[in-house]
Amino acid sequence: MMVRIPADKPDKLRQQLVKMLGCKKTTLLDLQSLTGLLNFCSKAIPSARAFIRRFYDAMQGMTNPHHHVRISAEMREDIKMLLFFLDQFNGTYLFNELKWVDSDDLELYTDSAGGINLDCAAIFGTHWVFFKWPSKWKNCPIMRDITFLELVPIFLAFLIWSNEFKYKRIVLHTDNKGLIPILNRKTSKSKRVMGLVRPLVLCSMLCGIYFKAIHIEGKSNIVADALSRQQMGRFRMSLPNADESPAPIPESFLQTLSKIE
Repeated sequence: MMVRIPADKPDKLRQQLVKMLGCKKTTLLDLQSLTGLLNFCSKAIPSARAFIRRFYDAMQGMTNPHHHVRISAEMREDIKMLLFFLDQFNGTYLFNELKWVDSDDLELYTDSAGGINLDCAAIFGTHWVFFKWPSKWKNCPIMRDITFLELVPIFLAFLIWSNEFKYKRIVLHTDNKGLIPILNRKTSKSKRVMGLVRPLVLCSMLCGIYFKAIHIEGKSNIVADALSRQQMGRFRMSLPNADESPAPIPESFLQTLSKIE
């Protein structure tokens, strides 16, 4: 199924976003106009709603249309993501698969091990990748942010294998209960977590991917748990046909993480 947005709408949206990005403040009326246009476009691209929430928060409690609203740093990040998407968007959005596919059926597994000497890992079929936590994170609050750490390998998996996930509706598994509402709502109050949620949602929009999350017990995630703990013997035993070498880590992933504290 293909959904087409009228040609004038993306252009008008781009113009309003560019204008907004260049301002420190805007009027409530202009912000309402922008969110209305975003809502119209999000009927075809539901994931885009993830970038509207901060706008609604900014308008909360205001009634005077000429009242000025400060454009926060978080709102600017949302605008940048939307503009990046619009630069790639041709006005049509394709829905190939209407059924949800489970992570187990897709053979997609992720896990993070707490501890500066350990890793996070992602597995897709016979392909795999692991990422060692940066040494600069040692003794920093980021290593205690388990929700963020569990999100890292999911983001990494999407960057590497998003072309394989195109137009799919994926049910992700995680043993972190705090991460489930974040993945389902595509938003978080944590600036650090949003630093990954935004590019994750952008990646899914560019590839026509929908995702949601459900909880699994950690003990059910054997193969990814082994890889994240650098237990290669246990990993190879659990997945004997795994590729000989890991997938390369995208430069865009490293750049994104370098900006997060």
